[in-house]
Amino acid sequence: MFDSMNLKKEILTALHEMKFDEPTEVQKQAIPLELEGKDVVVKSKTGSGKTAAFVIPILNSLEKGEKQAAMIITPTRELALQVTDVVRDIGKHLQLKAVTIYGGASINYQIREIRNGANIIIGTPGRIIDLMKRGELLTNSIRFLVLDEVDIMLDMGFIDDIKYILSKLPKKRQTMFFSATIPEEIKHITVNYANNPINVNIDGGEVTVSTIQHFYSIANGSDKFATLLAYLDEKKPEKAIIFCKTQRNAERIHSMMQNMDINAVLMHGGLSQNRREHSLNMFKIGRAHVIATNVASRGLDIDNVSDIINFDAETDPKAYVHRVGRSARMGKSGRAFTIFTPSEKYLVYEIENYAKVKLSYIEFNLATYREKINELYKGDSRHDIESALRRSNFNSNRGFSRNKPYRKEFGSNNNDRHYSGFKRNKFKRNYFKED
Repeated sequence: MFDSMNLKKEILTALHEMKFDEPTEVQKQAIPLELEGKDVVVKSKTGSGKTAAFVIPILNSLEKGEKQAAMIITPTRELALQVTDVVRDIGKHLQLKAVTIYGGASINYQIREIRNGANIIIGTPGRIIDLMKRGELLTNSIRFLVLDEVDIMLDMGFIDDIKYILSKLPKKRQTMFFSATIPEEIKHITVNYANNPINVNIDGGEVTVSTIQHFYSIANGSDKFATLLAYLDEKKPEKAIIFCKTQRNAERIHSMMQNMDINAVLMHGGLSQNRREHSLNMFKIGRAHVIATNVASRGLDIDNVSDIINFDAETDPKAYVHRVGRSARMGKSGRAFTIFTPSEKYLVYEIENYAKVKLSYIEFNLATYREKINELYKGDSRHDIESALRRSNFNSNRGFSRNKPYRKEFGSNNNDRHYSGFKRNKFKRNYFKED
């Protein structure tokens, strides 16, 4: 119980209001060590409650007058915002201020927030380094450092940025590493930048939570969307994240689902930060589904996600683990469903072997769903499925002229007829990016 951890009454009150009365296993093991001031390296499955495991000790140790005393580094802006929400929820009865800093948002606003007296800095590596070099972050005052989802930061190429930040911080600090996996390079960093860290391994041999059921189907490319419709219709997920491998595929599926009156929002790295935050908020407060690229699998903590649907299968089993970790969080149950093409069937074994799970095969009768798709697009050769998918590149983005397939932000002349070929090609290249 949290009551036995000698926490501030304000924190206990907030946890009770959030209905967090019993700590998860990672919280039971990590929080007492952190309250003693120990450096820790925590390996725990996605969705096991890692965020509260470092937020609670920091809030319990900080005082109002300590400015820029804690820094929490995350791999993505979405995760930074999620961590900030947890800090504010658990610390709402404390007079402490948390500031989120990340690229794609006004740096001047973030500087003003820092200067107004931030106790806790939560951000992504690039923007943290930028503000350090500008002299806005007082690195010599940092007492607590958290590196969250360290394995994802390694995968995203942030390792040199992390080493730079660590080199600029006081040696006398408490350092906490949290990750679903601990590769060798992370072990090397912990040896060099932590003070006799204690390893906390919650998972044993498992890398996904045991409350997720794993399913799959085999479908040719032309039947993948029909298979998706069949799953949504027959399994009726309450709240699902539908993962696509590229921005273009995410746009395709989002457009087709809109045309079929299926309630969904879109989220990928090609959208503006405001648009991504809007989609995330809409999904949190009621939209049934979100169609996303892997940008949404990197540490997002969204309550009550019942299903993860991999419309495009990932070839890396580790990416599968991060994706399905968006469901069954904090002990809840969930389902993961993946659509493999016949040539991808070998991935079933690789995922089962890596994640130590069993994927169960589901077969759907697709005739009804093929008819629905054909009915939607019949009668106009320009509106066959493939054409609709190509045009859907433009259906879901802001800044487009209503009837013209080009982006306003790329520039046009006064007659709205000129469109730079260079800029158009640049857009196309970016559009096939995976995030």
